[in-house]
Amino acid sequence: MRRLSQRFRQPDWWTAFFSGVVAITAACALWYAHSQIKEAHEEAQIQHLLALVHEFDQEPMATYRKELADKRLNTKDDDPKELYRVLDFYETVGRLAERGYLNDEDVWNQFGYWVLHLDADADMRENVEFEQKRDPTEYAVYGSLVERLKQIDAAQHGGKAATISKEQVMDFYREELAIDSKAPVRTHGHSSRPEK
Repeated sequence: MRRLSQRFRQPDWWTAFFSGVVAITAACALWYAHSQIKEAHEEAQIQHLLALVHEFDQEPMATYRKELADKRLNTKDDDPKELYRVLDFYETVGRLAERGYLNDEDVWNQFGYWVLHLDADADMRENVEFEQKRDPTEYAVYGSLVERLKQIDAAQHGGKAATISKEQVMDFYREELAIDSKAPVRTHGHSSRPEK
C-alpha cells in the first residue's frame, strides 16, 4: 500500500495522467469540429442546390426550356440555340458536383429527369458530340454528369433512363412546352416523376 501511495506522489504519474486527459479532450474537440464542418458542408450543398433549382425554374431558363421544346416538337430544329443555354446550365451543375459543392444523388433527384431525357434525344446528343469533336473539352463536364446520373439511376431505378424511348422524349418536350414563364415552375424530383 505504501508503494502505491508513493507512486501517486511521483510527478511522472501525474504528468502521464494529465497528458492523457489533454489527449482525450483534444480528440473529442477534433471529433466535434469535424462533425460541425461536415454539417456546415452539407448545409452549403443544400443551399447551392436550392439556388440552382430556383434558377432552373425561373427566367431566363424557363423560356430557354420552353423554346427548346417548341423547336423540337414543332419546327424539328436540329440545332436550336436554346439547347446550348440548357447545356451550359448543366455544365455548371456538373462542375459544382465535381468539386463537391453538390451531392450527385441530390442532383439526380432534382435534375436527373431533365438531364437524362435531354441525353436520350439522339439529335441533341449528336450536337453535343459534334461540339466535342471540334473541342474535346466542350461539354465534357456535362457528359461526365450524364454518366454519373445514369449510374445513380441504375442503382435507384434499375436503369430506366437507359431505356427512354423517342416517344418518351417527345412527351418530355410536351411537358416542357407547358411551362408558363410568368408563373413559378413547379419542380419535380426525378424519382417523383410519373412513369409512362
